[in-house]
Amino acid sequence: MGKLGFGELELFILKVIRKLGKTSVRDVYEKLPIKGSYTTVMTVMSRLAEKGELLREKKGKHYIYWISSQTSAPSKTILKRIRDKLFGGKGLSMLSYLIETDEEISEQDLKEIEKLIQKRREEQKDHG
Repeated sequence: MGKLGFGELELFILKVIRKLGKTSVRDVYEKLPIKGSYTTVMTVMSRLAEKGELLREKKGKHYIYWISSQTSAPSKTILKRIRDKLFGGKGLSMLSYLIETDEEISEQDLKEIEKLIQKRREEQKDHG
C-alpha cells in the first residue's frame, strides 16, 4: 500500500480536524485512508500547531487540536508552500499545471475559472 504524497498528509489532517472539531491525534490517525506511523501523524499535527494552522491544548498526557479561526478557509500557507517548493513560487505555473492535468475539468469548471479571472481583473482595476 502506498503513502500519502507531499502535503497530502497535512491537507488530510486539516480536513479531518475541520470535520471533527476539537480532536486528538488518535482520532485523526484512525481516519487515515492509508495507515502509516502514528508518530508521523503526531509530528505533523505538532508542526501544524507550530505554524499556526492548528491550535492545541494539553489534556492529561495528550493534546487536543482544533483549527485556528484564522485558518478556517482552505489553508493558504500549505498551498503557498506547495507553490514555492513545486513551482518555484510561480502561481501561473501551479495554475497551469492544475488546469492541464485535470482530466475531469468540465466546460462549466472552465467558465467558473474565467469568471474568477474576470473578477480578479476588476479588483486590480479598482485598486490600481
